[in-house]
Amino acid sequence: MTPTAPGDPLMLHGEGARLWRRLVDAPVADADLTADERDIVADMEQMGIASRDVDHHARIHCLATPWLAAPLHELVYALLARVAHDIGARILFIKGPTLHAQGLRDRVHSGDVDCWVEPGAEARFARAMERWGWTPAFSAFTGTRVLHSLTLRASEWGCAVDVHSWFPGITAAPADAFEGAYAATELREFGGLKVRTPTTELHAVISALNEVRPLRGQMPAPARVEAAAKILSTAGDSSIDMAERFGAGYALAAALPLAFPDRNLDYSNAQVPLDWRWRLQRSPLRVYWAALSIVPLRRRPRVIFRILWPTAESLRSGPVSERGRSTGLRALRLQRLRIGIRQIRSRTIR
Repeated sequence: MTPTAPGDPLMLHGEGARLWRRLVDAPVADADLTADERDIVADMEQMGIASRDVDHHARIHCLATPWLAAPLHELVYALLARVAHDIGARILFIKGPTLHAQGLRDRVHSGDVDCWVEPGAEARFARAMERWGWTPAFSAFTGTRVLHSLTLRASEWGCAVDVHSWFPGITAAPADAFEGAYAATELREFGGLKVRTPTTELHAVISALNEVRPLRGQMPAPARVEAAAKILSTAGDSSIDMAERFGAGYALAAALPLAFPDRNLDYSNAQVPLDWRWRLQRSPLRVYWAALSIVPLRRRPRVIFRILWPTAESLRSGPVSERGRSTGLRALRLQRLRIGIRQIRSRTIR
């Protein structure tokens, strides 16, 4: 279970679990508890899993059977939704086991949780999740149209989180895309809390886009395009309208006609997604140059400075520090510089 105050997930067993389930069923008066039970309830109150306030906002009235392969992940979904609500940010949950529940993929489990928050709220949301133990992997491009998500590195909960502010391959403005996505959702229960997840046709578009986005300067292999087409065809013809509504025609120009060969679809004049500029580059220097071209002029000096000199927080949460958490800050900067030079030289030699 999740405590009401920031902390790690808790597990009850034996007498504690029995008594807690009794409290869930209905309020219990002190007079109806034994002395030992009153002590246990007092401990639960300190732990943040029981309250004397029968109208507490986090009170639950029934226990739902977990439906994910990893029940702990259900608590993460519910926690993310609760934290977003507390800071006044709208959120919906994409990909993951919901895709399996909708028949859009065979794989049941996901190693992390993906959510989509309204643009502009991602950094504030990430800061709120820090109190629960997650570490935001901020970068020089956080908050720009270059990066579509902000990773929260796993805590004691053992589950990383990707906080999306838009999705690769769409050309609709981030705010418009979120509004359109939020309107195309359905309620699904995780850990006893009902949250928003995309409808099948929207989720098919999101999942298909995930298959076809360029990686390391290369367009997707035919197998990935075929996988995207299969996802879209499973969702049906309505996924065509959904893809066009979000401006995903260019990204799905090969997958959509393959999924619906009888529809005579043509996206040769579709708008190119902004992030395709840097995703199709192979050289690190060209990647940065193409990415900077997306950043507004007034913000470029600061972004360039943070590329060359990341904040300590960004450096500590980035991939360079993954191998050694105890490495000093100066050593991390030198290591990052060596990696960058090595990448540039290897591309130059080729």
